[in-house]
Amino acid sequence: MMKERVSGSRYVDRPRVERTTALAETLRGLGKERAIVFLAIVLYNAPNQLIAERLQLQPDLVSRIFSKTVSVLRHPSRALALADYAYEIDAFDPTILIDDELRSLIREWRIEEMFEQACEQCGGPMPIPWSASGQSRTGRPRQYCANACRQKAYRMRHR
Repeated sequence: MMKERVSGSRYVDRPRVERTTALAETLRGLGKERAIVFLAIVLYNAPNQLIAERLQLQPDLVSRIFSKTVSVLRHPSRALALADYAYEIDAFDPTILIDDELRSLIREWRIEEMFEQACEQCGGPMPIPWSASGQSRTGRPRQYCANACRQKAYRMRHR
């Protein structure tokens, strides 16, 4: 089904994979440092202090890099390649956002290893919270990967 875009231009309905590939290509064009800062904040919700520590930057520089990156992505030369994301918010499917091209970029630059949340007890990766409704979970975020790690931390605190 083809929809008219909000801007009033011609009907455009390309496959979603092309759009996410365009996102990966656009991020590659930004430069590695800018793209890593952008993805760390957007995908992993990493704090500026952690990003600065992992990339060996000043914390205030991280926020400036992020704001400049967002500004660059808004520029018409790059925004035209990403325009389909903005016009189909109602048809947005978050499971399709990260395709093979974007995954390969994340693996190539080892972004997941740098900013993935770790268990406070064992240091292992945290399980990804799953929700059947597609909405994020409410409440306090997990600190431990399993009940065994939570119990071990409790025992160590009370010794």
